[in-house]
Amino acid sequence: MGSFFSLKEVVRYKTLLSNLARRDFLVRYKQAFAGIIWALVKPLVSILVFGYIASKINSGESTARNFLYVASAMLLWQLFSNVFNEVSNSIVGNANLFSKVYFPKIIIPLSTILVCLVDFVISLLILIVLFIIAGEPVHWQIVLAPLFVLLTLINGFGIGLYFATINVKYRDVKFIVPVLVQFGMYVSPVIFSTAYYLERLPQWLHWLFCLNPMVGAIDGFKYCLFGGEAIYNPQTFALSVGVSFLFLFTGIKYFFKFERSFVDYI
Repeated sequence: MGSFFSLKEVVRYKTLLSNLARRDFLVRYKQAFAGIIWALVKPLVSILVFGYIASKINSGESTARNFLYVASAMLLWQLFSNVFNEVSNSIVGNANLFSKVYFPKIIIPLSTILVCLVDFVISLLILIVLFIIAGEPVHWQIVLAPLFVLLTLINGFGIGLYFATINVKYRDVKFIVPVLVQFGMYVSPVIFSTAYYLERLPQWLHWLFCLNPMVGAIDGFKYCLFGGEAIYNPQTFALSVGVSFLFLFTGIKYFFKFERSFVDYI
């Protein structure tokens, strides 16, 4: 057993990974109609509420474009929050598997990502409809959009691994995660752009804002959809993306450090 992430070991247990992912998928979409509707209603409500707020404050843009900006960021934030929440609760939620034969425990949080991604793909229907309503042209950069979806998965997975590990010993973590997600949305460029925040924050707080790994993911996704000035500047963007990979590396490291002691608390 390695002390760090081993892709070879994950591939070796790929059947277990696919079975766990399939199980989660069937549980969520057993009542397929209800599952699909929920994947649309949840982000749509947030988009309508915060899109309205954004259109009142950012009156320089058309209402349709404001809703489109908020929708693009909100869908990515929902993907992050879903992955973060599912990964955080994955180990405790699958405690019954620990009495079976050995397998790399990181398989469990990895398997939760599929359903979150399916939810995201379904919710993209909202974005497509808003693009049509707003008459927004499609830019060539859209081919890069999957990279920032992947970056969002990395953020949710890396940060979620910290909380999945802590949650094994301290079960009240599940109450903290929703609070962090809600707070995080207000300090991310979801309702307003990065430029909006940085123009109003003192200079010494700029770097702190850009340590948020979702700043790079959201700004990059907006750039792919709208082009132009979506990325505030290359330095703040690079800082945020760098933090994403730092969280991933240290999250995996932290998870593997305590992996062997999980069975003592489960």
